[in-house]
Amino acid sequence: MTSIAWEQAKWIGYTKDHRPEAWAARDLVRNQPPMNINTWELTEEDLKVTRRKTHPSVLLRKSFSITKEVALAEVAICGLGLYELYLNGKKVGDRVLDPAQTSYNKRAFYVRHDITEAISKNNSLGLILGNGFYGQNMAFWPGLAYGKPRAIMVLSILYKNGTKEQIVTDESWKAHSGPILFDNIYLGETHDARAELSDWSTFKFEDTAWEAAEIMDNPTEKLIEQDLEPMRKIRTVKPIAVWKAEKGWLLDMGQNMTGWLAISVKEKAGTVVKMRFAEHLMPDKQNIDPASTGIHVTGNTQTDVYICKGDGTETWEPRFTYHAFRYVQIEGLSKEPDLSQFTGWLVRTDAERIGTFKCSDPLINKFYEVSMWTIEDNIQGLLSDCPHRERCAWMGDAYVVAEAASFNFDLKHLWQKTSSDMETVLGVSKAHFKDPFPYDSRAPSNISVGKRLCLQARPDWGAATIMVPWFSYVYYGDKTIIEGAWDMMEGWMAYLDEKVQEDGIINGGFGDWCPPGGNPEMDTPPALTSTALYYQSLVSMEKMALVLDKKEVAYSYAEKAKLVKKAFNQTFFNVETKSYGSQTGNAFALYSGLVPEGLKQLVADNLANLIMKDKNGHYSTGIFGHRPLYTVLNDYGHDAVTKHLWSITDYPSLGFMTEEHDLTVWPEGVSNWDKKERYYRHSFNHPMQSGFAAAFHESLGGIRPDENFPGFERFILRPTFLSGLQWCEVDFKSPHGKIKSHWKKDNNKIEWIVFVPQASMAVVQLPRYEKEQILLNKDKVVANTFKLNPGKHIITIKL
Repeated sequence: MTSIAWEQAKWIGYTKDHRPEAWAARDLVRNQPPMNINTWELTEEDLKVTRRKTHPSVLLRKSFSITKEVALAEVAICGLGLYELYLNGKKVGDRVLDPAQTSYNKRAFYVRHDITEAISKNNSLGLILGNGFYGQNMAFWPGLAYGKPRAIMVLSILYKNGTKEQIVTDESWKAHSGPILFDNIYLGETHDARAELSDWSTFKFEDTAWEAAEIMDNPTEKLIEQDLEPMRKIRTVKPIAVWKAEKGWLLDMGQNMTGWLAISVKEKAGTVVKMRFAEHLMPDKQNIDPASTGIHVTGNTQTDVYICKGDGTETWEPRFTYHAFRYVQIEGLSKEPDLSQFTGWLVRTDAERIGTFKCSDPLINKFYEVSMWTIEDNIQGLLSDCPHRERCAWMGDAYVVAEAASFNFDLKHLWQKTSSDMETVLGVSKAHFKDPFPYDSRAPSNISVGKRLCLQARPDWGAATIMVPWFSYVYYGDKTIIEGAWDMMEGWMAYLDEKVQEDGIINGGFGDWCPPGGNPEMDTPPALTSTALYYQSLVSMEKMALVLDKKEVAYSYAEKAKLVKKAFNQTFFNVETKSYGSQTGNAFALYSGLVPEGLKQLVADNLANLIMKDKNGHYSTGIFGHRPLYTVLNDYGHDAVTKHLWSITDYPSLGFMTEEHDLTVWPEGVSNWDKKERYYRHSFNHPMQSGFAAAFHESLGGIRPDENFPGFERFILRPTFLSGLQWCEVDFKSPHGKIKSHWKKDNNKIEWIVFVPQASMAVVQLPRYEKEQILLNKDKVVANTFKLNPGKHIITIKL
């Protein structure tokens, strides 16, 4: 791969604004309705309008000719906030929403494109620039913008005779207004097809009327190559219904999704086709209800506008925005549309799907599918908290969902970016007003990238500083992330030790976020979960120090962990009840390894009683407790409780959301919604609620990493043959190859087929069965724990 000589290249753009005011600006209306929006009484202040323009999207071009035979031609480009590159009239590559978001004052990504096969004698390069997050000045407040769109590019040409040439961005480029009249990553895009310039990026195009590109300031301290997979259009989503609305037509995609709508229309020139996107409908099903997509902070509904040029059938999709939606309200069409005119595109970072799960219970399958959709919908260059209202990389969310996501998607590069993003926000934010802990330059922010950082990380959300690198190392086996994050991790832990913990206890944090009914229903003190996360971090730091051969440092973390464990149990454990006081307290203590030996089964038994007796067979956990809930129940013989929780459909339950309310992704929190009323205004697409989905792989499939042999070089197989299930098939493509765990029950026995990839080894653990019940490849075993070499194995368990 060639090195990039950036010295001669300049940042260029075009700031003159020739757009019609009516289309270049939109009304922003910010208000704060109550969570139950049905109780909202609008005031005049609530309806106050602010009108604001986006920075203009521009076209840039440069023509050039070559006379020698080309051996290699490669473009390196950074277009901020977003760009599309064209060569000789065709888009280069299939990347979209490129490059990934960063804290642009600290670093920005460039990407490479090999154009060797596309370059010819006479050439023209074209660039379209959009605002992206770099120029985002609409949602929340204008100060989130870093600046106006700009780009820097180097085209390196190696000729077959050994000579070289560079084409770079400089004053010789030409600039012009484009057909995109408005683009905002949150609010949408307006495209005037009448303003399109045919063949604008071809050599034959006459650009004498175009102006010279403007030289722009260098926006960033560091320009580095993007290692993260690009955003792409992953797959289509076909709408399932269309019907007449109060205004226009309503389109149901059948699935709450992240991406955009491609349209095909045939209308007169100047026809305005307006598309508004939402997760829900109003109760009368005659209009969308956009409240859950955060219009109170973004200022308006997600809206795309296409102005027709009127020359027959026109197809269009946006370039520089994306939406989160199930329903689209479409206005401006002259006749009833046909479903074939619309195609939804799921758009996300193109990380490989590496995990699958299916079983004999359709409802459990649905819980898995809903969890995967929710995760997919939030992988857009980062793991966002929701794909509409905020689109922010909240650190607590990353911690909770990291394992479930890593079982199903190859996120090695995403977690490396996440960890590096955290470094860009160290010491940037003021201390959080809800905690007594002071500002510290070693602390990151609650959000790990951008300008909307929501103050200094509270101790529980900040645990992602440690745990994301640790999980990444365990699941992918690459210690590079640990090496790169070590100073940051040590700084965070030192801050906690010096200024936050008090006798081993951390009294502060967001707590067990979003239990059923909302945070007022939180029944676990934040001190419990924050201290447990502190303990997890200490244990993980000990192990990572050993990986880096820092034995004395490892010892100090291990000793600190012992003190914290003792303090945790003295503070939170009730010796008489054998309980930590709540479902989350018990589940999270067991998951964190904080329960003293000899007491684990009793704590798990108490957990089951808290669910079945105290809560009448329902869960009450927030995101921390829900993450390990089912795995913990299953590990300690309470899989009947798990099956019960996965079978019921009344409030609160997973089935209440999917069966009673037809939700296809997980909401921020489950409430006892009334279907006859508007849904509450919190997000309905939140991956932090997918953390529990790790149980499908680690518990039902039993596939678990062995942290002493990271990357699944050696792994554990400890399945739960869930009561009520007849069969289960779980696959996982580890760094060493595909692992399979398929089991079925038949005639008082379980037949379990396992595949161990080459260069791996598995350790089977079947603690609930005696060795006499178990056959391995038709042979007896010497114990209920045994090793498997690479290859296919059939394990039979007599019931």
